Amino acid sequence: MSKEGKSVQFDCSARFYPIISSKKSQSLYHIALKLDGAVDRELLRRAVEDVLRQYPTFGTKLRRGYAWYYLVKNDAPVPVVDFDGKILKPLEKKLTSGYLFRIGVRGEEIHIDFFHGLADGAGSLGFVLAVIKRMRTLEGRTLPEDGVIGADFVPSEEESEDAFLRYYKPIKFKDADLKGMAGKAPFRLRGTRIEDYATTQFAADGSEILQAARAAGASVTAYIAAIAASCLEKLAAGDKKPIALMIPVNLRASFPSRTQRNFVLFARIVIEQGKCKRLADYIAEVKKQLKEGTDKDRLEKQISTTVKGMTMPAMNVLPLCLKKFGSRMGRLFMRSRQSIIISNLGRVEAAHEYGIKRLIYNLNVSKNNVQNLAITSFGGETVFSFTSAIKEDDLQRSFKEIMEGEGVTLRRL
Repeated sequence: MSKEGKSVQFDCSARFYPIISSKKSQSLYHIALKLDGAVDRELLRRAVEDVLRQYPTFGTKLRRGYAWYYLVKNDAPVPVVDFDGKILKPLEKKLTSGYLFRIGVRGEEIHIDFFHGLADGAGSLGFVLAVIKRMRTLEGRTLPEDGVIGADFVPSEEESEDAFLRYYKPIKFKDADLKGMAGKAPFRLRGTRIEDYATTQFAADGSEILQAARAAGASVTAYIAAIAASCLEKLAAGDKKPIALMIPVNLRASFPSRTQRNFVLFARIVIEQGKCKRLADYIAEVKKQLKEGTDKDRLEKQISTTVKGMTMPAMNVLPLCLKKFGSRMGRLFMRSRQSIIISNLGRVEAAHEYGIKRLIYNLNVSKNNVQNLAITSFGGETVFSFTSAIKEDDLQRSFKEIMEGEGVTLRRL
């Protein structure tokens, strides 16, 4: 317990997020919505503060402990600011009143940057949709009872649970999957660094994407990942390191939970250059590895490995200062384990009465992992959103070229 009330631990998969973060480099992602009319900032603020009663983990601020950072309740008013067009800027405590998210408004748009320690993309999306629903209710709109949020805003234990702990099965270190994400250094894109992150967004008819993926005998995620891999190999230009794709896996599909916190692991797809000659070869290889990486028994083992590593006694004895020092040394000598992260948030369901016209998701990037791709499908439209820390857009242009060669029309937003 802290003087500010009951403390909350970060979930097992997120305990290192605040440790590896700095003022300039934070683990963030961005969710943007375009609505059917101008946003009333005061109603939005009231909606957020109401919904925080339902999802109290979001209504917190960061505190430093002996061995770990932790969260405590934040009673400050939630700031809603003008969006300046720059996404994924580091969160400044004074400007967010300590909240680990930042809300900006521009006309019909709402932009929210989240600290990944709070939740994964799917968890934050539940929070965002609840906010929009509450805002519409405050506006006087009649909305369906679709279960997004209750009228009483009573917190649910399951929505706030650490689902990693729920599905943990005791495991010995000799059986842990410690090498599951290891591998030799992959090919990484290079380019001219830019001060603020750039975004490139393409919209497509969702039915065209689904039809193209089905024709290739693949899921949308596998299909898009294969196209990205083929683009990266074309751009390697003599660099023979393997192409490594990191694909977040929403564990809620295999391990039922309503948690709004982090409940995701990663499937690492590695393609040796020269192995695939045609797009069909990339698709077959991605499908094969993605199936292996999302096998339920393997995921269960990775869940147990994660919990085991974070809860062993030594981790609670090792002081926070030494953890931070170790993480800095790791960043100094280690490099990214992926060429790109590709995150498919999936098909987002929300009643048309919410008045949402478009939903876009952006991933963070870093100095070693300079371009990432996020995918959202909403209202019959699929949006591919690239985040980039470099000026060059060769990957985006190659991606568009291949997609249109596959019969999918991409419109730049």
